Amino acid sequence: MTTVQHVFAMGFTLLLFVLLANLLVDLYARGAARSALEEGVRAAVPVDVPVPVAACTARTRSALDSVLGGSLARVEGLRCEVGAGRVTARLRLVMPSWLPPVVPGWSSNLEATARRER
Repeated sequence: MTTVQHVFAMGFTLLLFVLLANLLVDLYARGAARSALEEGVRAAVPVDVPVPVAACTARTRSALDSVLGGSLARVEGLRCEVGAGRVTARLRLVMPSWLPPVVPGWSSNLEATARRER
């Protein structure tokens, strides 16, 4: 009887370990995506940038590819907007679950804003 209890306890412990690791990786991905958005917005802030929307989108994509390459997360709807002296970048980050039957994947809407130089 002790062996059966030990096997179930170890299985449950490993399941909790995988869920915790999944949470930590998802938090990393969200933080990395937020940093990429901020970097993209900063690329479009200077006045001498000829096409700020293109600079913002290109820099954000480049930063996202460098930190979130592969299947760690999926980026949907990356948009950069310039208006009223502000640059705004938005995206939707979709992160799959490592154990879909136990915990569903989740998504996050992120935004970064900065004022343009005059």
